[in-house]
Amino acid sequence: MDETQVSTTDDPLSSALTKMKLRALLHVALDAGGSWAVDFPAYDGFTLNVVRKGECWLSVKGHDQDVRLRAGDCFLLAGEKPFTLARSLTLKKRFRAEQLFTHAQNGVATCQGGGDFFVNGTIFRFEGHLPALLFRRLPPVILIDGNSEQAAALRWNLERFGSELRDGGVGRSFMLGHLAPVMLLQALRMYLSSAQNDENWLVALSHPKLSKALEAIQTHYRQNWSLEQLADLANMSRSGFALVFKKKVGVTPMDYLKHWRMQIACDLLKAGDEPLSAIASATGYGSESAFSVAFQKIFKCRPGAYRRSLSSVLR
Repeated sequence: MDETQVSTTDDPLSSALTKMKLRALLHVALDAGGSWAVDFPAYDGFTLNVVRKGECWLSVKGHDQDVRLRAGDCFLLAGEKPFTLARSLTLKKRFRAEQLFTHAQNGVATCQGGGDFFVNGTIFRFEGHLPALLFRRLPPVILIDGNSEQAAALRWNLERFGSELRDGGVGRSFMLGHLAPVMLLQALRMYLSSAQNDENWLVALSHPKLSKALEAIQTHYRQNWSLEQLADLANMSRSGFALVFKKKVGVTPMDYLKHWRMQIACDLLKAGDEPLSAIASATGYGSESAFSVAFQKIFKCRPGAYRRSLSSVLR
């Protein structure tokens, strides 16, 4: 009988999501009624939501186009900006989400007695400094139409996730840990299916030439890459590669390599008391001093001080 071979090699997106250690922080819901408007603060991370009942307007600070949401729609907020959900955005009386959720029951906050509109969602966060670099050019709102097949799958996963958080059960932690990245990845894939003209890291991952260089950097980050070597991998000229990479990803290839190395270095510093010289070698630096200089440029402190600050927090 023939057996299907499944590759276990991470693609660049899988590798990045793994390195950034996605975790779900909170699963909450809003039940609103009558004439209502709720202002939400900026969240450090992503918020993935599904409208269960009713309709509303979504307005994100800095985003010049308001979004009409209907029952079944899913939406991902990725810009870390304050936003408003409202029956009408012209209402002068607004509620603050922090006040409403202070009195939430089982994670559900009620506004104006509820009954007309219901939305629930999950807040996700990554670890380290890399997410801010990679996701900063995503659109602030990613809408998944409720009538689409993809939205149906996403709604099921969000419901499953909420049930696991509320009810628990054997294997709860394992289930939550696997559902969180699956849900976010579903939303990001839906965005990518219609975003090929956008300029950001996610779109660059599917670029036929840039993706080869990105995968090489992420997989072989210890290698002493040159711009010429990476351009050869992408089958582009040195100048053309540098220009397109910076335009699409938002940073130069060498900066991308440096930031990727630092994400890994932070993990190693958190993991224990491995000598700094070993961490320098593990992340592609020829000496501890070279590693320390690169680290300080990004984090404004030396690796040893960074490690000591982590130790003091954990005590």
